[in-house]
Amino acid sequence: MSGQKPRSQKADTEKNMENVDFFPQVPKEQQHGVGTSQMKAESNEKKSTQHQDSHLPKKIPRDKTMWPKKIYVILGKNDNMKYELTYSERASLYEALNTLEAVKENVKSHQSKEMLVKGTKRITGYLNLAMPFSCIPNEATVNVTFSKRVGEQKEGNPIFGQQDRPNTDCVKFYVYAVGKTIKRIVKYKELHEAGNKLCVFGFKGETIKEALCKDHRFLPFLENSNWKLISNKDSIIENTQVVDDMEGKVVEITIEKRRSPRVAAQNSELEQSRFHVLKEYIVEEYPCLKRERENFRENLKKEMKATGKKQTTLVNLHRTNFGKQTKNSTPVKTIKLLSRVSDSVGFLHWDNNGNVGTATCFVFTGPYIFTCRHVVDLIVGRGVELRKWADIISHCARVTFSYEEFESKYHNSFSIESWFEISDVDLDYAVLKLKENGQQVPAGLYNGIAPAPANGLVYIIGHPEGERKSTDACVTIPQSERSETCDRNMRELVPELQFAHMYTQNSFREILHNPNVVTYDTTFYWGSSGSPVFDSHGSVVAMHTAGFTENYRERTFHIIEFGSAMKAILSDIKQKHPVWYEQACVDQQEEEMLSQE
Repeated sequence: MSGQKPRSQKADTEKNMENVDFFPQVPKEQQHGVGTSQMKAESNEKKSTQHQDSHLPKKIPRDKTMWPKKIYVILGKNDNMKYELTYSERASLYEALNTLEAVKENVKSHQSKEMLVKGTKRITGYLNLAMPFSCIPNEATVNVTFSKRVGEQKEGNPIFGQQDRPNTDCVKFYVYAVGKTIKRIVKYKELHEAGNKLCVFGFKGETIKEALCKDHRFLPFLENSNWKLISNKDSIIENTQVVDDMEGKVVEITIEKRRSPRVAAQNSELEQSRFHVLKEYIVEEYPCLKRERENFRENLKKEMKATGKKQTTLVNLHRTNFGKQTKNSTPVKTIKLLSRVSDSVGFLHWDNNGNVGTATCFVFTGPYIFTCRHVVDLIVGRGVELRKWADIISHCARVTFSYEEFESKYHNSFSIESWFEISDVDLDYAVLKLKENGQQVPAGLYNGIAPAPANGLVYIIGHPEGERKSTDACVTIPQSERSETCDRNMRELVPELQFAHMYTQNSFREILHNPNVVTYDTTFYWGSSGSPVFDSHGSVVAMHTAGFTENYRERTFHIIEFGSAMKAILSDIKQKHPVWYEQACVDQQEEEMLSQE
């Protein structure tokens, strides 16, 4: 949502007389924003605003049936105090807000910024400033904040759309601020966040495309691109349809990707903004990742020199052998088989003084959750003494188990205890403890641990890219077949057999022959570390930890993904932390057996 720094508007005697005629006779104490003193103030604020008026909502013919409407306005983060605003229904939201002196003062103090208005009660989403006041429910609450002005917007040129139709035909619907295919569809970075919705309005008879293109908060490529709306995840609404039946609907924009070089370059740039490569110091702390990365790069240089092939060609070749090219992740709710265990998978998010990030975790037993050790490293940051880790994690990290829809991303979240005693770098696991806050912790998965299947499918449930909970079916690569599979694929694609042999023997050596690791193909990358990996019976067989990537020409190629086997993790805990293991696992199992008897 964006708005322009409001300026004082022309006010003359005729206009003031019209304003008086808008309202029925009501007690003075209810006439907020429409009193005589205010009208005098408006007439004293005359300025030359001919250019501005061309961009403001046009006047609508007088409608004697229009009544004043009251809403509540919160300024910034001061949600303890709110201003009452009563104004004519036939005005725009922009006009109504400018009758509050507090809003005017905030505009003056944010002269280089645009106004954002978000509905918090009785209406949701970021509102268009040109929206007719009649479209907003009576006694709704809105929050006014300010955003950095986008570069192409200049002072005196409001970014919000125009209103030139009767208010009575207004229809409002909600569009997610992050697109389904091309993700960046809005101009403001503050709005470009999963879960944010833009409240869009149109007039009956207008097409959906006309309504969105008039709403200048969206990027201009919507005017010339082929796009549709997705409703309820299973319904397609073409943008040529009229808005008449759109009232209250919540939709996503999906854009057809063109193959022209210009559009391809734009898409590549948008996709790259979603990659979060592990920081160098994190890689340095995990010898296995460091060694395998160096091995891969060294072997790649040798093969380039001997074959004369370009690096991008070879990287794509190995991505074909090791990587998964077809994304088939599915929302958890559609996978009935895994619906029970999915409740125990959590969205781990943190904000450590501006160091923000997301990952996945799952309940092991009682209040204890599992995630990756490198995730804890990311939460804490570099150079922090180990004795301070528990307090830092407790202050900045939270867990949400209900993030299956955008609206529930941060609902009913759990804090974390100042407790950090169990972790391991080699197996890349860590145990954290949820705070007891009166909420019921989901069931633990400790009683459903099983060895990884030798073949077939496994299922990862997590929050890739920090998005809503979903699952991905992955083909298991058995340990006994890892080297053979790599060798066979390389022979088929690389004429020089010695290089195929070189890659399968020298690349990913610790992964190929590590019995404590489960390898598979998946589209779950960043944000999914700590996700449980299930077999077809719903038993946890591994925890997704990492993958090998290669960066070339600002693109990231995923080579192979893997997770630490749960049997290996529990064996390590039993050996290093026997007391906790007995209390958390053995004693708990015995209690459940007795309760069942």
